[in-house]
Parts: sequence; structure tokens; C-alpha cells
Amino acid sequence: MKKRWFLLFAFMVAFVPLAACSRRPVPAEVINVVMTDYEYAPKEMIIPSGKEITLNITNKGAVEHEFVIMKYGTSIGDSFGSEDEENIYWEIEVKPGETTTVTVTAPEQIGKYQLICGILGHYNAGMEGTVQVVMP
Repeated sequence: MKKRWFLLFAFMVAFVPLAACSRRPVPAEVINVVMTDYEYAPKEMIIPSGKEITLNITNKGAVEHEFVIMKYGTSIGDSFGSEDEENIYWEIEVKPGETTTVTVTAPEQIGKYQLICGILGHYNAGMEGTVQVVMP
């Protein structure tokens, strides 16, 4: 009897951690985002491709901020400028102290998308993140 319990315990110790490592992150269809001066929380988001996504964005900062997702394969480089406007996939502006809720359709293209605040100087101050689009 003791041997059976020992074998069960040994199995759990050996294989349960491996099972936990194999879990892929679950994409979210509702995301609560908090913007402060000059950060997003969460900084990294995972969403399912082609699905409707509800974003509840709260600006707890002292100034207006933007939630800007760039098109797949594009990057703003060193700072956001007028040349980057054509590469915006989503752009949501939120005034200080306000919460905005929007529903958008996630991109079909699987991959990582750059998240930035497009207001002058905010990206350079560290207001950036990543939106990863995965298979639903």
C-alpha cells in the first residue's frame, strides 16, 4: 500500500509541473486596461484573431492618453510621427479620469502588434506594450 502511494506521489511530482508548462495563454475577448502617466496595465495582451474584443480603458493619468495598435509588421521606430498615421490599426483616445468602452474586431493576422500612446513624447517616456493575436 505504501509503495502505491509513493508511486502516485512520484508521478504527480514528475508530471504535474510539465502539464502546467504546456498550457498556452488563454486569449481574452474582454480586456480591462488602465493607463497612467506613462504606462499601460497590462502591458501585454493576448487576443483571439478575428473575434470581437471589448476594451474597457481607464485613464488614471493626469493627461490625455491614446491606445494605439499599429498594423501587423509595422513599427513606429524611435518616436511616433505623422508618417506613422497610415499604419494605425486601432486608435482610442481617453481623457484623464475617464473610462471608455469600445468593441473592436481583432486582426485576422496572427502575430505581435505594437501598442503605443501616439501623443507626442509619451512613447519615448515608456508608454508602450504588445498585443499578441493568436488562434481562437
